[in-house]
Amino acid sequence: MSESPRVLPEEKIKRLYADAKAYLIGRWEPRPGYEAPIVMKTEGVYFWDARGKRYLDFISQLYNVHIGMGNRKVIEALKRQLDELPYASPSYFTLPKIELAKRLAKITPGDLCKTFFGNSGTEANETAIKLAQLYTGRRKVIGFWDAYHGSTYASVSIGGSSRNRNYPSLSIFEEFKHIPAPYCYRCPFGKEYPGCDLTCAQFLEYTIEKEGEKSVAAFMSEPIISWAGQVVPPKEFWPRVRRICDEKDVLLIFDEVMTGFARTGKMFACEHWNVVPDIETYAKGITSGYVPLGATIINKKMADYFDEKGFPHSYTYSGHPLACAAALATIDYYFEENLVERAAEMGDYLMEGLRGIQDRQGVVGDIRGKGLFIGVELVANRETKERIVPKDLTPEERRSPEKNPMVYLSDLCKEKGLAIGSSPGTGILRMMPPLIITKEQIDEGLKILEEALEEMEKKFDLPKKR
Repeated sequence: MSESPRVLPEEKIKRLYADAKAYLIGRWEPRPGYEAPIVMKTEGVYFWDARGKRYLDFISQLYNVHIGMGNRKVIEALKRQLDELPYASPSYFTLPKIELAKRLAKITPGDLCKTFFGNSGTEANETAIKLAQLYTGRRKVIGFWDAYHGSTYASVSIGGSSRNRNYPSLSIFEEFKHIPAPYCYRCPFGKEYPGCDLTCAQFLEYTIEKEGEKSVAAFMSEPIISWAGQVVPPKEFWPRVRRICDEKDVLLIFDEVMTGFARTGKMFACEHWNVVPDIETYAKGITSGYVPLGATIINKKMADYFDEKGFPHSYTYSGHPLACAAALATIDYYFEENLVERAAEMGDYLMEGLRGIQDRQGVVGDIRGKGLFIGVELVANRETKERIVPKDLTPEERRSPEKNPMVYLSDLCKEKGLAIGSSPGTGILRMMPPLIITKEQIDEGLKILEEALEEMEKKFDLPKKR
């Protein structure tokens, strides 16, 4: 570690928590009494709180710090850019913006060739939706029920998760339609792969036809559906969907905000299926979190159209020089350090360790993913796949570590020094550590996770060791 993290006096910490409660609007659902860490320092795969406690980060902060924190290559690139040009109007061109757009055109698959820059994954997805609607002259966009594409109105509308939509006072755009995800572990059609003939893909075709083929602009999804629990579709799914979209003259949008930039053991997750979308979106790993940046890239046919018609869309910080400089340095680092191959190798090692835990712990129902994009589904009964989070919990009980095993597990892991990703309403754990993680650090995290699972099993009288 470069230097010891700053430790604050307890009185100062108490004042900071009081100020946070008084002045900050909270994220998602409130948890009365819960105190999130006050992060003081991050380095590599670890971070430290105001009391000096160290945490091993198995979720890359918010699934975005692919290269770990404290990377000198990116930091020095940002310093140089600050000295040369800290900001320019999006009306002007800058060297970092031009160079990054050119670099993306070179490393992305197929004929994806022209990019519009925003500031987040949400903005990238909003841009993709608007591009699709303007290009096709149609308003409807189809997505998955178990999906998340952002927190603004259009992105919430296309993301079908009830957790984000179940507020009667929020506007939800009716032109966004939904179908079930290809969730083989819990098939919504009650079928089993491979004998299902990909009913999930057929349902997309059926939905397009019923909505009206000339009314649907696009189908939008992550290549691996994270919100549903790191769901990896069957190998034939995306080629079939690509064919359906082509036959029905519907655009295919891939949201690679989470899966892009080496995370899955490919530079872009769509490469696992050799399927090229018409539009693809990025954020998170494009700068590894050092500076906010989102990007939306389109194919040659669409690019030619907007060259002629123009695109009525912009942001004050679109193509910010600092963000583009950070992205260029980050992308260089992916290739210099062979992080695509490393993610694949470390992902295999993490999967092997998780399967060992599955052999020993009865609550582990399913493990799935690619590279370092892994989901672990916990269950109350492995044979029946009974969900680990009781359905009859009140909203308050669902957020309580005394009532919800997943909240208890997440809090306990954090207490033991491990940050994991989980959702209070599901049994899904997300394992997405920085791509620079070592086997020793993976072993460290898995040891803590298994200890916490055993304590959770005991507390909630769940299936014991097998």
